Amino acid sequence: MNKSSMNNKQKGNLAIASAIKHFVSNGYTVSIPLADTAKYDLVVEQGGVFLAIQCKYAGYEGNPGVFSVPLYVSGGNRRLKYQDKDFDILFVLCANSRMYAIPFSEVAGHTTVNVGRKSKWAKWEQYILPSTGDECSPTEESVGENSSNSVKPQEGGNAEPSPEQGQV
Repeated sequence: MNKSSMNNKQKGNLAIASAIKHFVSNGYTVSIPLADTAKYDLVVEQGGVFLAIQCKYAGYEGNPGVFSVPLYVSGGNRRLKYQDKDFDILFVLCANSRMYAIPFSEVAGHTTVNVGRKSKWAKWEQYILPSTGDECSPTEESVGENSSNSVKPQEGGNAEPSPEQGQV
C-alpha cells in the first residue's frame, strides 16, 4: 500500500511505528498506552528518564519539500491545541521519510509548524533525525554482496550462509 492511498489513521500508525523503530534503535525502552485517550502516543525511557512522545505524520506540502504539521487534536467539530505537559517530544514523520524530534517547549503555542524549509529561517531543521540506513550507496551494497560474511537468501526467503563460507 502506498502512502497516498492510506487514511489518516494508517498514516498516524506509520508515524508511531517509525518512532518506535527510531527509539528502540537508539537504546530506549518504548511503552504504548493501553487506551487511545492519552495526549501522547508513546512513552520512552532511557537511564530512568521518561518522555511522552506525540507522533504526527506530515503529508501536506505547502511548497515542495516543506511539510505542514498540525499541532492540535481534532474532536467532533472542534480543534484543541496541545497544552504544556501533554507531551515532551513531537516526533514527525514526513511523506518523504524525513523524521524530526522536536521538544514541546519549541512548539508550545503554535497551531502548525512547517518542516523541511532550507533557509536561515529553518528553525526546525536542527531537530531532524539522522537517516536510519535507507540510503545505502551502490558501493556499500556491492561490498556487502561480495563480502565473505554475506548471507544470501534461499528459497522460502530464509537467509543461510553462502556455500563458499562453509559450515561452522
